[in-house]
Amino acid sequence: MRPRGLALALSLLAACTKSPPRAPRLAPEPVAAPRAIAPAPTAVVDAGAAVDAAPPPAAPGPWASAWTDPAAVARLAADCNFRPPPDPETDEGSPLLCATDIEQQSCSYDPCHENVDLPCRRGCGRSCTSCDARCRGACGRCRASCHDEACVRACAASCGQCLQGCLTEKDRCLTAGCTARYQACFHRSVLHFRNGPCLASCTRCGDACPEGDENHHRCLSRCLIRERACTAEEREHCAWDGQAYGRDYLEELDAGVDASP
Repeated sequence: MRPRGLALALSLLAACTKSPPRAPRLAPEPVAAPRAIAPAPTAVVDAGAAVDAAPPPAAPGPWASAWTDPAAVARLAADCNFRPPPDPETDEGSPLLCATDIEQQSCSYDPCHENVDLPCRRGCGRSCTSCDARCRGACGRCRASCHDEACVRACAASCGQCLQGCLTEKDRCLTAGCTARYQACFHRSVLHFRNGPCLASCTRCGDACPEGDENHHRCLSRCLIRERACTAEEREHCAWDGQAYGRDYLEELDAGVDASP
């Protein structure tokens, strides 16, 4: 006999269908096993076939060239303390930041850069940073008194003008201040070397210590120290540039050419 549970299930199934009930069977119908689902066909790519590569994304351009640009003012309207991130392609700092272009390295021995230009540039950067902080503080106080978006935008525009003024002053400090000091230092260094006793000593020691010799630098240093005609700075100039240090610079000055380093 058929199990009671199976008979009850079949009676419920018959009651739920719209087709006329079928005559009862002596044995249940065999249930067909479910067919296996065939996997999706795998696309085969010919290794030698030409594939159109997607073009590389275009390098992002600068989002704003000045704090007074509408894009910059919009960022300041959202946050007075907004500062643009570094360039994603080059990792260089934004030109709208005080710290950008302050630290510069020299590829050769240059005491005027280390002792005059670089400290001056850092001073310009510190002054710009202080100015920047004052502008942003004023922006925050201005926003605190606002009751509508027009007021907030006006505060942001004023902040943008203030920040741009900080950068303008930084550029003036670097160009008119630090560059002029560096050029004066370099000029004094060249004149001291070429008009003093070190030039002759550098020439004699250079002839006595051939450059192709592996002990050239040690020989040159000992020779210059022994002759006592050069200062420590002039010995370094002799080691880096030899007797040619400053020669082209003075020749260009004599010819009336701008020889600014």
